[in-house]
Amino acid sequence: MQFRISNLTRTPFLYLAFFAALFIINTARNKFVFYFPAAQDVILFSLIIVCFAGVCFLMSRLLVKDSIKTGILTLSILIFSFYYFDIYYWLFDFKPLSGIITKFLFSKFHLVLTGMMFLISFSIFLFLKKTKRYLIRLNTYFNLVFFMFLLFEIYKTATYKEFNPILQNKFKASEIQSHSDSIQQRNIYYIVLDSYTNSSSLKKYWNYDNDTLAGFLKSKGFFIAEKSHCNYNSTPFSIASSLNMSYLNIENYEQAQKVQISKAYDMVKNSATAEMLSAYGYEIKNLSLFDLKNIPAFYTDPFYRKTNLFDRTIFFLLTERLGITHEHRQLISLAEINPEIFMRLISVREKPSFCYAHVMMPHYPYFYDENGNRMSDEYACSEEGRKEKYLKQLKFANQQLMKTINYILSHSEVKPVIIIQGDHGFRDFAELGSEEQIKESKTIFNACLLPDDTLKNSAYDSISPVNSFRIVFNNYFGTKFSLLEDKSCNTEIKSE
Repeated sequence: MQFRISNLTRTPFLYLAFFAALFIINTARNKFVFYFPAAQDVILFSLIIVCFAGVCFLMSRLLVKDSIKTGILTLSILIFSFYYFDIYYWLFDFKPLSGIITKFLFSKFHLVLTGMMFLISFSIFLFLKKTKRYLIRLNTYFNLVFFMFLLFEIYKTATYKEFNPILQNKFKASEIQSHSDSIQQRNIYYIVLDSYTNSSSLKKYWNYDNDTLAGFLKSKGFFIAEKSHCNYNSTPFSIASSLNMSYLNIENYEQAQKVQISKAYDMVKNSATAEMLSAYGYEIKNLSLFDLKNIPAFYTDPFYRKTNLFDRTIFFLLTERLGITHEHRQLISLAEINPEIFMRLISVREKPSFCYAHVMMPHYPYFYDENGNRMSDEYACSEEGRKEKYLKQLKFANQQLMKTINYILSHSEVKPVIIIQGDHGFRDFAELGSEEQIKESKTIFNACLLPDDTLKNSAYDSISPVNSFRIVFNNYFGTKFSLLEDKSCNTEIKSE
């Protein structure tokens, strides 16, 4: 055994094989939170990674000749190439640097970072070229360390246990009763404006009074819950909770990171709200990023459907800049999808209908200014000046929303039920520190129109989305759902 370990640690550049295997396994495991990668996808990914590593090795061999030095130069290139976005986001999260990057380098940080990586690799090349040392000990150290890392990664993958999300608040038969035929004629609209924070936050962080929208909605009979918070600050969990009128068994960020997102999507697809309304004879209209019952999503989610195994690498940066990745095309398509959702909202005619519309505004990417001018893709997808861009797109979303609501109400024979909500708040205040960032990410705009509301089981100032449809069913369908305690859970932002 001692002889074998000695051979293992002294073999030149064996650690490159360990490193490649480590990256492949780690990448596949990191995808478990979104989906389990297909075997053929992992095999193709592995072949590309190995081929790239082989090309880098041959190029390095031409430059430095010596076997051990070739391995060290190749390793530096592979680390920067494979873990590019890991390094990118680590630097943003590193407090001593994050402020400088955000203030001075934001728009050109990819250029700066790739330049830094090239300089470091070139410096390593010069050192290896000039040094007279054989670096045998360093080779031995790398072999041993990466072998241990690989064993640990294999262990973590083999023992990986996802957190299974479960709906906690099941309905009792005594709580569900029949509704009257007259109520069946009332259309129900659920309009989600992604990442729409509340008016207090807009005033506090943007110095913006949202009185135009608030005044318009109040004049139409809407109630605005000024102190509302989301139940989860991640879209899939937030919507799954809202449409099921139930909390999930997720209590913290760590548990949320172990949930396979596809299961939250399944919860939305089979949600209690859609099931009950369908049973009551409602036509289901789906203008969202989720499947809803047997109706497919209106558009593909570009944020949580992360199936690209290369999305940590520098290859992803290059292909995204060229606009040829599937993710990039999905992101750009939102520029047309958002206005289209508003247009389709006003075309809902069947009665009774339940329409779930999920508009990816004022959420990033920022395709529109406050006047509705279409901005360039580069402007929209750049995160530079995101706070200012957010407000501009929010103002445009307000205009679209008011036009839509005005049309719906003026063309409805029977006044509809309308719920307008953010699924979470603005999540990009990293400069405030994680505690304040998490706090803001939970604040949401929340308004509802409840025609002929008897005020029994009606909305209140701090109502959260988990109770919205409980109130709708209680008021219009004769159910006796008890209201749940309003609480929020951070599932998106890693705390310090």
